[in-house]
Amino acid sequence: MIRRASKMLLVLACLAAAAPATGLAQEAEKLAESLSPRILFVTSGGYWEQEDAEAGSQQRGYYRLIAIRGEDNRSLVELQHIALAPDGPDVVTTTSIEEINTLGGYITDIRPEDSTGAASQTGFAAYIYLKTDPKVVEPETWALYIDEFGDIVVERSSN
Repeated sequence: MIRRASKMLLVLACLAAAAPATGLAQEAEKLAESLSPRILFVTSGGYWEQEDAEAGSQQRGYYRLIAIRGEDNRSLVELQHIALAPDGPDVVTTTSIEEINTLGGYITDIRPEDSTGAASQTGFAAYIYLKTDPKVVEPETWALYIDEFGDIVVERSSN
């Protein structure tokens, strides 16, 4: 009887431990299903900091770069500042990257310059691969840099 009770307690403990993971998995699945099918690529990285004068505190977050298939099937690129808030990530701003968007190209990939997951200084850098003509074999490479002051530079990569 004791052995059976121990087994039941073990099963209940396992079920209780698995419940939060199952909930998180279901939440992640629901979130993934809610994303627009027009989203082609998303990458994030780097970090930013700024004083929040209203709250009297330091605000900190990371950057997220998103490629979206436009209505005409060409790609649009948006840059977001994501704040690390107590309740989870929060979008602070979204900015169109016009240097890329006016090209009317097709994004084939976006990659962060650093994939280590731990930025050592403020800023962000990513490479955007695009074709202005779908028949061209090799995409053009564009670099997006954000310095420690938040200034954005977008230029064709010369490597």
